[in-house]
This record gives sequence, structure tokens and C-alpha cells, in this order.
Amino acid sequence: MLVKTGIERLDELLKGGIPATTNTLLYAPPFIGKDTILKHFVLSGLEEGEPIIFVLTDKSFSEMREEMKNMDKKFVDYENEGKVKYIDVYSKGVELQEEGQNAIFVDSPINRERITASIISTEREFAKKYGRHRLVLDSLSTLIVYSDAKAVFRFLQVVSGTCKRLGATSIFSMTRGMHEEIEVQTIKHLMDGVIEMREEGSRMQIRVQGCGEVVSRNWIDYLLEKDEIKLTGAFRMSRVA
Repeated sequence: MLVKTGIERLDELLKGGIPATTNTLLYAPPFIGKDTILKHFVLSGLEEGEPIIFVLTDKSFSEMREEMKNMDKKFVDYENEGKVKYIDVYSKGVELQEEGQNAIFVDSPINRERITASIISTEREFAKKYGRHRLVLDSLSTLIVYSDAKAVFRFLQVVSGTCKRLGATSIFSMTRGMHEEIEVQTIKHLMDGVIEMREEGSRMQIRVQGCGEVVSRNWIDYLLEKDEIKLTGAFRMSRVA
């Protein structure tokens, strides 16, 4: 069973999508489309009837809600149906007075026990109603900055295992360029696959590691246009155009 990312040529590269109930690391620098992939992944799941859990460490749930509404007006309907849940680890720390019936607020990125408990309780709720669901955690980098990679590794070990057991297909984002290589490899160790993005001169490129069978594991050129990512590099012949 494959889960679509919502980006047509990326799904083609993945031979149909990400394997269901797996954990994928999205590893990319800022401003080159990481958020776009996450949002398309969310909307694709909602269109398929799979609810979403956002775990947010870099923005408030209301900011994420507005961004999703701007991409798809139907997002409000999904919220009203109870198919969108937020675990907001950002707002309390910056003293935002946020309220929302679909949101759980965690006081600090250091409070990993509370984050874990919130994820598990929300996943159990979705597992009973829907079976499969999706989870986006954006981002692991903030958790590492507030503590250390070993502590986040232990946290992620529990969360990633629970996600699989309760039927989630999950993407965990991490910012390229912020971490030592040993930290990156430690996190990759827990993943079933990695989608990497980079800037190479004036070109933006993407490649896939793990994630089941794929057409190519080379770096593939892409363009970022507003809320769309378009893979322009050829990959049927396992080369970059």
C-alpha cells in the first residue's frame, strides 16, 4: 500500500508514493520547498479520507491553519469534520494566547513526555475512527536545539514506533545545515526513508533514500513556484537532466 505525497512527479519517482505506515525524514534547508511538500502531503491524505496530526514546534496552530486554508478552501471543512488535530509546542513558549478545540498546547519543546503523550492519545483517537492517518512533525531541529540529539533520538524511538503501530504514515522534518553529521545519521537510523532537498548553485534538487522501490536515487532538479513543486529533471533513465 502506497500513500501519495500529492506532488505528481514526486509520486512518480516514488513509484506511486511513500509506503503506508512508515516514517520518512524530510531533510532540507529553509526556503526551498520543504513546507510545500508537507502541505501537499497533508491535503493529499485528507482528500483520501485520512485525518492529519500536526506537531508544530516552529509556528502556532493558527498560523498553520491559515496557510492550509490559503492552499485549499476545503481545509476548513476537514477541520469541522474533526479530521485535523494540532499539537502546538510553539505558542506557549512565545506567550501567544492561542485557543482551539482541535489543538493541544505543550508548554515547551523540552517537555517531550507531554508531546509524546499528546501524540499517542490523538493517534489512538484517530485509529479507532479511521484506521489509517497521517502525521507531520515540523520540526525535529527545534527539539534538538532545546535539548540534544540523543534525547530527541529516544523521544523519536518511542513516537516512530507508536506511529507505525497505530496506522500513521509520518513525515518528520529536519533543517539541513543546522546539525552535525552524527546527529543527522542518528535520526536517519530510525527512519524508513529520507527525502532530501538541496541548493546546488542556482539549481534546487531532490533525492530519495529508502522509501521502498523508487525509479532513481540520483539528485533530481525541481522548480518551486508559489505552492507547487515541479520536478524537471529526467529520472526514468536514472540520470539528472
